[in-house]
Amino acid sequence: MASIPDISRSTSEHDALLPERQHALSYNQFSPLTLLIPLAVVTRLTSTLPATTLLAVIQAAICRLWLTLNGTLPPDGHLSKELCAVPEVDKWRVTVISTLSILDWLGGIVACSAISFISSRLGRKPAILGVVAASILEYTLLVCSQYLPAWLGASTLVASLFLRMFTGPWAVTFIVNVYAVDISSAEERTPNLSVINGWATLGQAISFAIGGLITTKTNDPLIVYYISVAILGMTFIYVSAFLPESFPKEKRDALRRQQLARQNVDASARQSSLNRLISMIAVPFEPLKQLAPTRRADGRRNWRVAFCAIHIIIATLADAVAPIALLLLYVTKYGYNPAQTRTRLMTSNLSTVFTLTWMIPRLIRVLRPIYATQVVPPEDQQDSGDETVVSTSTDLLDVHITIISWVVNAVAFIMAATTSTHVLHLIAATIIGFSSAHSPIFRSLVVSSVNPLKQGEVLAAIEMISGIGVFLSPVVMGSILTATGSKLPMLIFYIHAAIVIAAASLLFLIRDSDRYQKPRRTQD
Repeated sequence: MASIPDISRSTSEHDALLPERQHALSYNQFSPLTLLIPLAVVTRLTSTLPATTLLAVIQAAICRLWLTLNGTLPPDGHLSKELCAVPEVDKWRVTVISTLSILDWLGGIVACSAISFISSRLGRKPAILGVVAASILEYTLLVCSQYLPAWLGASTLVASLFLRMFTGPWAVTFIVNVYAVDISSAEERTPNLSVINGWATLGQAISFAIGGLITTKTNDPLIVYYISVAILGMTFIYVSAFLPESFPKEKRDALRRQQLARQNVDASARQSSLNRLISMIAVPFEPLKQLAPTRRADGRRNWRVAFCAIHIIIATLADAVAPIALLLLYVTKYGYNPAQTRTRLMTSNLSTVFTLTWMIPRLIRVLRPIYATQVVPPEDQQDSGDETVVSTSTDLLDVHITIISWVVNAVAFIMAATTSTHVLHLIAATIIGFSSAHSPIFRSLVVSSVNPLKQGEVLAAIEMISGIGVFLSPVVMGSILTATGSKLPMLIFYIHAAIVIAAASLLFLIRDSDRYQKPRRTQD
């Protein structure tokens, strides 16, 4: 793991957490990044652990409801495979799952916006506690739905699935990344984001390893929910007691003043009732304003964040379907069984953990002197004494690692699809894990583009745009896969490679001169 300086845990939300601003260190205290690691592991673990049994729970609820409507539900409530093996139940199941896929996408976008809003007003810690509490309530409602009568159980299940939209891996990854950005100096932000995403992937790997095994051994699809609720309950206590606030009140107040000033300017342009109504409807999409080009000091437009948004929507559009297409190829062409599929997923996840927690932080440490070109700030910004906000090193290292990661990703998927032995498949899965650095490093590039007070908002905007790419991926890439999968099964991977490399090439437009610069000092 990268060498992380210890940071004293503040007892007041007014105290900053950045390492340069901490002077009194205690050997008995851990840095906020160290305290964040258990949260990253646990939230990803509990958000993916029940995934193996969710479809079975939904199918049982649909079957019970259908049998109740038709008056054929057994008196003891036992559901056999024969009773549920009817075309109507299958049709309902497909409809529900398709609807859930759309709602997950919409919920992820709304969740990022809501978490951004709450964390900017109340702080990151209350937002984290809110996500954890919502997850506990979601799983509790789902368990209760299995013991209630048909209609009441179905209603409770719907409520649980509604909460699921706001507590999935997407939401928990977002709030953990925001917290990691808050507690990191500009120089340490990239390795810290890499480390914390690596630990989160470890939680996902653990869930893949034990989720299906627990359900199989106990023959109880609800056991993973009991375990998740227990873990989340302990996590809530842990966060309440030990995790410090990363976005102190002074910063929240400063951000609020900026937002009010902007709203006052916008209000002068909003005279009609229609404009006011449109403004109210647009509130959930407020973070997307961060994607608009800004004006540089010389009057030219700064397109850096807009380029980042275009990059992520194109790359995600191609990449979201690629793992699914690869698994389908392995199952249909090579007859993969569940054990082989699980082994391949575990290999890829463990490779990602190694890459993000160990390899990338050390690679950055080795390469940074080679990229030692210093970015000289304007004369009126020199000697400000605040090195935690703006890095004096070039962003080219982050740009190059991100681009190379995408190229490796493209080549690895082609290798995975064209090789024919299980050993080569595992090697390809390992290389896919090596390409995972693009996600955290790209997000570090994004947040370096804006005022530190608005880093949470711009991260929310990028996650929302990424969500659009995830939604469009089955439509675009899925259509190609359906049309060519039987005759040209490799074509989808070559198209994937061409698209992600084209998207990565957009990052060559990222320039140091376009990243955030502190406001010019005025002279008396």
